[in-house]
Amino acid sequence: MKIGIIGAMDEELVTIRQIIKEPQQFEKGSRIFWRGESDTHEIYLTRCDPGKVNAVIATQQMIDFFAVDVVFNMGSSGAGDSRLEVGDLVVATEAIQHDFDLTAWGLKPGDLIFDVFTASDGGLKFRAQQAFPTDPKLTGLALEIAQNVPLTELEGYSPKVYTGRIISGDQFINNREKAQELWETHHALCTDMEAAAIAHTCEINRVPFLCIRAISDKADHSANISFTGFLVAATANYGKIFDLLIRRIDGVL
Repeated sequence: MKIGIIGAMDEELVTIRQIIKEPQQFEKGSRIFWRGESDTHEIYLTRCDPGKVNAVIATQQMIDFFAVDVVFNMGSSGAGDSRLEVGDLVVATEAIQHDFDLTAWGLKPGDLIFDVFTASDGGLKFRAQQAFPTDPKLTGLALEIAQNVPLTELEGYSPKVYTGRIISGDQFINNREKAQELWETHHALCTDMEAAAIAHTCEINRVPFLCIRAISDKADHSANISFTGFLVAATANYGKIFDLLIRRIDGVL
């Protein structure tokens, strides 16, 4: 099986590179990729850089260049749910683009429109879709592994694992008011800048998608921890999960 893995930052990919055999770096289409093997699978990794357009381009290139069978995404996210602490993991079930806004047309926040055409009466007809799901089988397996593997502590805190909705947008959410507004609108566990765009791209291409996110900031922005320290523990934790997941993925899809 060919597995594509995408992260927004190089630091978020370091642990993943360590679980593949003899990773080789190469450039294709003005993007740096890594290729290696893990178990019996061919693994491709790339950094997409922050933002939805960057994420879409990287995902489509991964699919077009290498015909990957599945796409994994991981990285850091800000908490939306007040229960989540820094270091907790979120295994996503679906993702919404929170900054796509056609509410003036009577649609829900985050609704995208497809199959648009002008009807005989002059009005626009279309299909609306808000959430893009992750693959339920991959998500179920990842959750099972995450709940049973020993996770690295973060400054004495033992991370917990949650599963549910996440939201993405081309915005860095750095104030309580905006975070609260997004929570009241979407009730999403966490917020990032790429996952929903990757999920959208994978659905259009009919490629199964899995997303695991590590919480880097609390919903009230009260966390006081270095981002470097967070990344070391967080990447180690989802690295453990992906390592076991790759070993058990045969027969899941």
